[in-house]
Amino acid sequence: MLRTHDLLNAWVSAHAGLLIEGQSRLSEIIGTDSPDWELNLSAGLITLNGHRLQFALLGSVTEDDNSWLWSWADPGLDPKALAVARARPLYTFGQESDLWEFQEPTFEVRGIIDLGLTPGASIALVASPQIMGGAIFSGPYPGGRLYVAITDPQLTNEQPSAVTASRHLTAARGYAPSAHRNIVSVYAAAHDLDIVEELDLVSLSFEDGSALEIVFDEDSCIARMRGILPKTITIPTQDEAESDEVDPTQDSEESAENEFDESTHSESDSNAELAESEGGQVGEQVESEQDQSSVAESTQDESGEEVESEEADTPTHIPGVDELKD
Repeated sequence: MLRTHDLLNAWVSAHAGLLIEGQSRLSEIIGTDSPDWELNLSAGLITLNGHRLQFALLGSVTEDDNSWLWSWADPGLDPKALAVARARPLYTFGQESDLWEFQEPTFEVRGIIDLGLTPGASIALVASPQIMGGAIFSGPYPGGRLYVAITDPQLTNEQPSAVTASRHLTAARGYAPSAHRNIVSVYAAAHDLDIVEELDLVSLSFEDGSALEIVFDEDSCIARMRGILPKTITIPTQDEAESDEVDPTQDSEESAENEFDESTHSESDSNAELAESEGGQVGEQVESEQDQSSVAESTQDESGEEVESEEADTPTHIPGVDELKD
């Protein structure tokens, strides 16, 4: 029987929210410039622009036959190297999820959905969170391109909030026009969020006390988001942010809550971009450029602070894909 990548492609689309979030966090650590990088497989450390981070070597795609090869199946690598050993549990994940690609040592990547970062990055995108990865990175080598998962606590220990989640989920919907509910479900599961699901509504509760209500239309596409923030969390207005006069803390004993709405009906340019390193080395980075001051503007009423956001941009692709495919 002919095997397809249909199931894997569904997983790829559903992980778009985690992609946006992870690459945004990575750029906050290493910067937005194209990274210089170096691998230490035995120690399981990757150096990106001088920052040493724990990582797992997932696999590589060769140029001659356009095939993926898992690191644990690569005869040229030491299977005891920490970076390789960290990827070995993905074989079991493949068995449990019925993803045959995670069980085969090598396979052709033709037919795997490309979110703008190459099909190899799509495989890495699904693989990374299964081994506690917080972002992915790609770099060229003679004859191909390797893919890694950044597993460092600097990325994985940061908890999301209603504000950051709404931003990343809004951006992610542009990559999967018809799988928004899956994006939300995967995002919630990856962060172990409390989730309440109804027919056309999903409610997420975050560790900081904030909450996010996501309304879906009849096609299971995100129609609107409404966030509720604890009184101790505020989002400055644009004028306040520019003047630097806003106090980010408030009396925690006050019972009023902040609210913000995230409208998701516009289609514009992506707020994610790729960075190309010097000398032809290309690292995959997606940077979230949306400033908090552009996320929401607050107005005071008797019940507390209601925060209503500007209409968010919707990415339709990630620019720079041609640079990766050179």
